[in-house]
Amino acid sequence: MRKLLILCLVLLTALAAGCSSKDDTAPQEKKKVAIQQGGQLKYGSFQEPNTLNPLLSDLLATAEVGRMIFSGLVITGEKGEWLPDLAADVPTVANGGVTPDGLKVTYRLRQGITWHDGTPFTAEDVKFTWQLIMNRKANIVSREGYDRISAVETPDPYTVVVKFKEYYAPYLTLFTTILPRHKLENVPDVNKAPFNRAPVGTGPFKFKEWQVAEAIVLEANTNYYRGRPVLNSVVYKIIPDVGLLITQLKTGEVDIISNIAFTFLEQVKAIDGIRTVISPTMVWEHMDFNLDNALFQDVRVRKAIANAIDRQAIVANVLKGVASPAYGDQSPLSWAYNPMQQAPARDINMARELLAQAGWTPGPDGIMMKDNKRLAFSLTVPTGNKQREQTAQKIAEQLKEAGIIVEVQPVEGNLFFSEVLKSRRFETAIYAWVAGVDPDNRNLWHSRKIPGPANAFDGQNYPGWRNPEVDKLADLGVKTVDAGARKDIYFRIQDLIREDCPVVPLYFRGNIDAVKVSIANYQPNPTPAGNLWNVWQWGFAASK
Repeated sequence: MRKLLILCLVLLTALAAGCSSKDDTAPQEKKKVAIQQGGQLKYGSFQEPNTLNPLLSDLLATAEVGRMIFSGLVITGEKGEWLPDLAADVPTVANGGVTPDGLKVTYRLRQGITWHDGTPFTAEDVKFTWQLIMNRKANIVSREGYDRISAVETPDPYTVVVKFKEYYAPYLTLFTTILPRHKLENVPDVNKAPFNRAPVGTGPFKFKEWQVAEAIVLEANTNYYRGRPVLNSVVYKIIPDVGLLITQLKTGEVDIISNIAFTFLEQVKAIDGIRTVISPTMVWEHMDFNLDNALFQDVRVRKAIANAIDRQAIVANVLKGVASPAYGDQSPLSWAYNPMQQAPARDINMARELLAQAGWTPGPDGIMMKDNKRLAFSLTVPTGNKQREQTAQKIAEQLKEAGIIVEVQPVEGNLFFSEVLKSRRFETAIYAWVAGVDPDNRNLWHSRKIPGPANAFDGQNYPGWRNPEVDKLADLGVKTVDAGARKDIYFRIQDLIREDCPVVPLYFRGNIDAVKVSIANYQPNPTPAGNLWNVWQWGFAASK
């Protein structure tokens, strides 16, 4: 899947890795807490949806409300694992749901599920959803993957057979939202359908009303297939003013705020009755080398720089613990993450030794010299993210201890992403990627994806990494159906990133949520399922 550049935290979703609040580091949701049935939860959002049809919007607010109203065929859990949703099980080669060549995927659907208006949910709704996605008149956010499908067949009301033109490795990422055929099949223009402001789904909560610029009110779906939600209702409060939103958190007018900016961390942690949930995300910050620069064509120089960087110090001092050191391009909770990787501890002596092997020796002022040139380069960083800018400065300080001079060059964000990276006009650069649910990173590492005039600037291999083994593995990874074999492929790519060092992985960003201590079963989620993935289980702790 194509990875997108991250300009802000709008689309962040959190990995479940515990939480912390003052001195409490144990996740409350893991404790046995008596929960009272009923109650209304008020969820605070900086953003208002532009539609309640998740297929037509990429706004976080639309996704959050949509998660409460709609269901998908499968969903990802708090550990990134695939779980059945409308489907009775997750189709795999092992259980016969996927053919050995991966070209046919069969979903067995749960029976007895109804839409919020009482209409039975069937396989025809899944087929209709695909047809709607492929309708070019519909303003669908993405058709990626769906355009690889040749047909969706429904041999009976509870079986869906998806036939692909070619194997699509992340097939489980499709059909995350299923729409009702009976509500939309006769609508002349789905983009303007009243349904988009008053939807009908199969999820745990039913749409009740939308008070524009104020709130969206949802009520429990008493016929939800997993059982009646604990809460009676959820009010999705829209408060674009951050100060006002935090004030309402203090006064109890809001129970939960997600995706809080780092600058408000200390303020939120100081609020009585609120626990601050800090969890890693799938967004990883990294430092790229421009491998066409003569200075970085010696891998020993790249590895020396990597060894001289203290990720732990950056996480502790710059990010105040709201991050975790990154070892490679895969998130630690991804099924493709190699757990045998060693934590990248700083080794300043190794850095100096590697530079000596590469012919660099200390000059009179301690700065490394070779052929009468000082070991110096620029580190380009996009403006607009204070922590990233501070990270760049910290790296410059750390590398100076190894005899390396780094000049931090801030560049306006839009210019950085649209021109500096695309044209590869940098020596080194710091920015971030979103790690996907599927580990396919061809767009980042394949030599065909080095942007330039020859390929119409297609691709995001901005370092210019050219490694024949990586190219072969990246191509093989998306053609391999067996999950175990795919895992071995991505393990090897992680090894090669470490061996060849085209980039220095720095850290996975942290996400900050503020949750009232009386709320039970709140579990952040790292994937597109989002933090409301288990909202039907949320509730208020019973009074003692």
